[in-house]
Amino acid sequence: MAVTNVDYLERFLGDVDKVTAGHPGAISEDRWLSNNYDSGKLRLILPYLEFDDPRVRAETVTLLGNVRERGAMERISRMKGRDDDSVTMACLGYLTLLNEDDEAIPGLLDVMEHTRGSEFSQAARRMAAVARTEDLPRVRKIYGQVGGTMRDETRQILDRIIARDPELAPKKDLILSIPVYPDEARFESFLDSSIEYLDVRYRENVLPRESISAATFNNVARAIRKMRTRLYNEADNLQYYGPDKEDRFRELSDLVRWANSDLAGKTVIQEDRAPARACPRCGNMLVCYKGMWVCPDCGGNL
Repeated sequence: MAVTNVDYLERFLGDVDKVTAGHPGAISEDRWLSNNYDSGKLRLILPYLEFDDPRVRAETVTLLGNVRERGAMERISRMKGRDDDSVTMACLGYLTLLNEDDEAIPGLLDVMEHTRGSEFSQAARRMAAVARTEDLPRVRKIYGQVGGTMRDETRQILDRIIARDPELAPKKDLILSIPVYPDEARFESFLDSSIEYLDVRYRENVLPRESISAATFNNVARAIRKMRTRLYNEADNLQYYGPDKEDRFRELSDLVRWANSDLAGKTVIQEDRAPARACPRCGNMLVCYKGMWVCPDCGGNL
């Protein structure tokens, strides 16, 4: 479970008090602060780069380096050479650390692309600590090419990239979806069925209605979500397809946005709720919909 900003700030302020009371390392060596950091915490601790006590400023810079927070790089670069010696040294340490990461990342990705076993795992662990937003396309490519524990290790890298960049949070489900290999015939079939679903069936059966059942809402929302994910994963494959696919990609993308917006404005009517009953045909649980008991698996009813 993610640590709330309130809890994080409370812990940080406690460490600030310790530093000002003469306990060096209370902030910079607090593993709890490092382990529970995400990009949303930056705004909480940025003001402490201007704290009266230079020891607090220095340790705050070191903490930001420990968690590879690049959002403060420009500000810390300006502080270097214009502050107390201890703060300047912390700024140099921060900048050196990130520069070393930049130099190491291409090699780590190369190892992940061409090795397996312990070498892959070691590189993945290191990448989870240092990966940047710009590394996302290459990491996702690896993510789609591996499986098992290697995919789990690569997913951790993606999770950490997302945690460091607040702009990626709304796309987390897309980023963590599995990339698809280029297959023009399958993509063509996907486009045909999806466009027909939205431009014909949705337009005829859902668009005219102000109110829809929860079942209809959930079914359409699920379909739109699948289309959105597939489009995200096919974007890089367009270079391998015929020239018409890019136009049809944009056509479906526009339909997805339109249908999603329209669906969000519908009034959703909840189905009747009642104790579950067993289907006389297959034995699975029936659901009560508009007064009738219906089996969602075999279509049986009471």
